[in-house]
Amino acid sequence: MPYFYDYFAKEYRERHREGTSPVPAAILQGINVVDVERCRGALKNSFAGYREGRNAKVLKRLLGEYRKYVSCCHDEHAKERYNAFVYRYMVEAHAGSRAIAAKLGVTGKAVQNYINRCFDEMLMLCMGMPAAAGHPKDREEIVCMLTRYSRLFNGMAGDYVLCLFGGEGEKAAVEQGRRLTRGIMGRFMDAVREYSGYCNDKHTRIDTDVRKAGILKECLAGALPAAIAKEFGCCESTIYADMRENEKRLAAMLFAREE
Repeated sequence: MPYFYDYFAKEYRERHREGTSPVPAAILQGINVVDVERCRGALKNSFAGYREGRNAKVLKRLLGEYRKYVSCCHDEHAKERYNAFVYRYMVEAHAGSRAIAAKLGVTGKAVQNYINRCFDEMLMLCMGMPAAAGHPKDREEIVCMLTRYSRLFNGMAGDYVLCLFGGEGEKAAVEQGRRLTRGIMGRFMDAVREYSGYCNDKHTRIDTDVRKAGILKECLAGALPAAIAKEFGCCESTIYADMRENEKRLAAMLFAREE
């Protein structure tokens, strides 16, 4: 769509020049995978000490915020993941993978995968985008991540979680991650609003763009492609194609143009 890329996206970048990122990796501002893994280890160690009363109030509060996130997830396994985590760390007596697997009716490997996923998502609640970014390869990948985890990034836990990261390096990484996530999500949601306005402009809109905006809204709410396809009455391949185009268009708005 030449008009969108040559006019609308370009004009948006011009108006938001200061907030436009030059390359995907630049948005992480020096936080690397090693920093994230150290923070993940610190979070895991905090939960390991829950039964001894270490940071119990803070951990309960964090888990409560995570439970709110899980309660609105469209993923059918989200509640199973949450329950597996509670059995492992939060109930009075430790439960091993076999016992948890028997309770949930899944395999021991699934239990471990569930628990790891919970740590991943709670770390996103604590430090934001760096916990999910890894090594961003391109602009569309960044937009895909911001869309997929927008509920976690927009609902980051309060500063109370900083006490779970005792090391100076870990705490600094978490604080930096929280700052950059707030800034990036502010710019991202602004771009989403303007893009949705473009797609729904009564003077220029076309049906396929209206659908794209609707699909983006559902993706931001955490809906899965199969459910979105059912709602819009089209095949999943169409949903995936529109998702990719949304990512491409938003990337054109958010990132400086490649030379």
